[in-house]
Amino acid sequence: MKTIKKILAPTDFSDRATRALKYAISLAQNTNAKLFILNAYPMTGVYLDIQVSQAQIVKEVREKFEEIEKTHLKDKKIVYEFIDSGSFPEEAIEEAIEEHEIDLVVMGNRGDSNLEKLLGSTTTHLIRRTSCPILAIPENAIFTKIDSILLATDYQQVDRTETFQGLISLADAFHTKIDVLHISASDKKLDNDKLTVGDSLDRILRPIRHTYHFQKGEDVLEGLKAYLERHNEVGILAMMPRDHTVWERLTQGSITKQVVFEADRPVLVFHSHQS
Repeated sequence: MKTIKKILAPTDFSDRATRALKYAISLAQNTNAKLFILNAYPMTGVYLDIQVSQAQIVKEVREKFEEIEKTHLKDKKIVYEFIDSGSFPEEAIEEAIEEHEIDLVVMGNRGDSNLEKLLGSTTTHLIRRTSCPILAIPENAIFTKIDSILLATDYQQVDRTETFQGLISLADAFHTKIDVLHISASDKKLDNDKLTVGDSLDRILRPIRHTYHFQKGEDVLEGLKAYLERHNEVGILAMMPRDHTVWERLTQGSITKQVVFEADRPVLVFHSHQS
């Protein structure tokens, strides 16, 4: 089973980003993964004050890294590395993922900075562009024991085993189960096509203890929210958008914002490899 060996934590040094970084540090401790901490500072356009020199920006970033090291990494038994980049955040993160063969990106689901709400917009961009799993951390999330990971699925199709490795690795690292949730407006049993998909998913999740659940609801997102409100033991919500249309549904509307971007627990989004 592939394990999580390298975690990337982008930061804009805001309070929200720092809280996500603290979560990433705890995650690295629990998985024995190497942690890469990245800051990007583009040198063009609205990102750069013309009165601030590149050397000054680099100096300030290095000082911030030193502060993180002193405040959050001292006495932590993890291997870590700082990365500073003059590229735009999205490009810098994508480059780091490829160069360092990152297994998981951990970042805030919103940003405080003036860089176009850095982390929020970058998270959306990354989920569209990269196949690397993204763990979006809500503002007030505190790393605790994970009792359950909830995987929401529509049983429309199942992807290759490799797609689920990040999910399986997280569950394995915390010795926790995966609860597979299907939401439907009908009480009817799954049809043959969905049963076939379910069998494939069952084979993929076989290395991990998992159970299946059903939630009735006229709207998928309403049903998901209702389920989460009743099950506080869910430590991570896992979702797999298959295309841009689905992702747009997940990033619009008040219900979705509460579930995904204003959730009280981390959301793992891993990209489908199928078209």
